[in-house]
Amino acid sequence: MPERLSFWLDVDNTLLDNDALKDYLDAQVRAMLGEDEAARFWALYEEVRQERDVVDLPLTVRRYAARAGNAAHGPALEQMLETVPFSDFLYPHTLDVVRHLRDLGTVGILSDGDEEYQPRKIEGSGLGAAVDGQVLIYIHKEDHLDAVMARWPAEHYVLVDDKSRILDTVARLLGDKITTVHVRQGHYGREPWPPGFQPDIDVASIGDLLTIGAESFAGRPWRRASK
Repeated sequence: MPERLSFWLDVDNTLLDNDALKDYLDAQVRAMLGEDEAARFWALYEEVRQERDVVDLPLTVRRYAARAGNAAHGPALEQMLETVPFSDFLYPHTLDVVRHLRDLGTVGILSDGDEEYQPRKIEGSGLGAAVDGQVLIYIHKEDHLDAVMARWPAEHYVLVDDKSRILDTVARLLGDKITTVHVRQGHYGREPWPPGFQPDIDVASIGDLLTIGAESFAGRPWRRASK
């Protein structure tokens, strides 16, 4: 039987401070390569992101190491990615929020990301274990909603995300089936909402969800009531 509520939790800048993680990696790269080569590394990072439409640090490292004169840096850069203390970048109360939501319904990680680094981040941070391995990762999760609902069937769905653009898209696609929760953390979380969009629940930090109960998550979303 489907659960009453199914919570879909984004990762980057929703559960985990990805902006701070990027700053940490930048400091590591600059210490390892120097300012000029670090600038070239991050330029390649942007090239890979444009090509794949997703951040892909392992591919960036491999391509950087494959360039003339850079091979010696490859193992050190790979080691850097292997030893990131991901759990240090969880927002305060993240794991408490996951436990709270699991008392209200099923909880899964629904993340954008690449197929190599993003799973490593989710497992290394402890998020994978916190949701008993219920993790889905797509380059564009909004394109896979039928698969997500089939994986986690419920009477009603709740998407928790820092990107209002994604919340808006999913709300338009799922209508009354979804409650949108905007978490205003990170640089995307502070961007203006798309025209005509307002999240059903708007919070400053992920820890704020500890005070919200099942009825608020399952309540009639504003956008349908206003029609």
